Amino acid sequence: METHAAQAPELISASAAWRLVEEGAHPVFLDTRNSKHWGQSDVQIPGSLRIWRENLESRIGEVPRGRTVIPYCT
Repeated sequence: METHAAQAPELISASAAWRLVEEGAHPVFLDTRNSKHWGQSDVQIPGSLRIWRENLESRIGEVPRGRTVIPYCT
């Protein structure tokens, strides 16, 4: 079984995230808000994967591998 060393997350700006989109990197935007806060917000990235941070461990298999993952909470 192959193991991978965990990498420390890198903070990036919104403009750097947008550059990834423009460059065709197809990052995964991961919205970590709960349903209440998500529903009350007018900030939602179309196509983002929404998994509340409290459920992330049990749903980690839904996060695509091999792509940059950009978690956010507004």
